[in-house]
Amino acid sequence: MKINIDVDDSLQQDMITIHCREITDEILELQRLLSNKQTGGQKISAYIDDTEYYVEVKTILFMEADGNYISIHTGKSIYRIRQKLYELEEMLPRYFLRVSKSTIVNTELISSIKKNITGASEISFRNATKKAYASRNYIKALLEIMDEKRIKR
Repeated sequence: MKINIDVDDSLQQDMITIHCREITDEILELQRLLSNKQTGGQKISAYIDDTEYYVEVKTILFMEADGNYISIHTGKSIYRIRQKLYELEEMLPRYFLRVSKSTIVNTELISSIKKNITGASEISFRNATKKAYASRNYIKALLEIMDEKRIKR
């Protein structure tokens, strides 16, 4: 693998581009590492009552639309923000995935998926009792992402 670094002081922000002949496991791992490094300290401003908190993105289990608000679920708390789900979806790291019209989950924290052919599949998270639900229209994409994360024998 060849690595080049081009310094361009006219750029608005740093940019990393990967050029490859094909997408291999090594390339995907490199992308994941870079993505995780970039979002390591990223935070979202959210509220509980009138108190503003700065929630680390990597600690968020899932987000769900709740009327005019979005509820942000971590292992211990539920925060609220006034934003559109699609806006958050565009800003969040790649490991967040929409699993229904009203829910986005952190695929890095999923511990299990209880599949339900006729209805919503139940998603459980590591070190948490909270559950999210993936609709039939979105479950295939979620299962594909989770399959990529699995260690191959």
